[in-house]
Amino acid sequence: MESHSLFWSFGSRKLATVAVLGAGKIGYAVAQSIAKSEMVSRVYMTRRASSTTHHQQHARDKLELSSDNSKAAEKADIVLIAVKAGDAKHVLSEISKQCTGKIVISLMAAISVRRLEAALPGSKIVRAMPNIAATIGEAITAYTPGSNLTKKDIDQVRFILGCFGDYIEVPESLMDAVTALSGSGPAYIAMLIEAMVSAGLKVGIPRDIAFKLATKTLTGTADLLSQNKMHPAELRDTVTTPAGTTIAGIYELEKGSLRTSIMNAVEAATFAAEKVAKKFESDEH
Repeated sequence: MESHSLFWSFGSRKLATVAVLGAGKIGYAVAQSIAKSEMVSRVYMTRRASSTTHHQQHARDKLELSSDNSKAAEKADIVLIAVKAGDAKHVLSEISKQCTGKIVISLMAAISVRRLEAALPGSKIVRAMPNIAATIGEAITAYTPGSNLTKKDIDQVRFILGCFGDYIEVPESLMDAVTALSGSGPAYIAMLIEAMVSAGLKVGIPRDIAFKLATKTLTGTADLLSQNKMHPAELRDTVTTPAGTTIAGIYELEKGSLRTSIMNAVEAATFAAEKVAKKFESDEH
């Protein structure tokens, strides 16, 4: 629905050009996913030492790599910034003039919309937080638009974010918590899967079988909850019978304070994100 309107919303050029500044793991994954869209004619990626970046020229050879942030931003209709927060000040100063009137989507943690708007006057700012699942087009990206975006601008933002997964709009006050929950979340899930594989080994299941069982159980459960719009407790109760195997396992998880540990982990990560944000704000004064 959005892609058809997008086809003519970029003007006479018909197809969009996009710049992704910072071709690290997330940036490169995002660039590859965007390049696969038929609505995009070219994706300009940047990295400090472009000659050391080895990447496959696929997605119809739409990807163009350089180390010049300014030129990449100048050529693009939409600019994504995927550099580390520590490099933000330098990169923002490089592209300030080239981004006037353009949509700029920041994938950087900790940097507020207000700071971005101050550094890029005249730009249409969006702050976003994807996760590492962008590498397979399955990210969940929370985003907060700035104050001067039109409905058409938001449609274009959603199109870009949709290229590498799902998206949800949130108030900026939640972005540090989002960073802790879904940004860092894949690490928590990976630890859970690792623990389940180890548990399988302990009860005699070969590693490859335990890994497949654990990963598919996780993805299947997530899909079931999402598609049926079930509360997790409802699903838990569905598979928990009196004096059965599941309740025996749940009892041990409760003794180990699994839920408390996860809540504490997300809270600690939120505090860490807030600390980084405050440091960036103080460094700017």
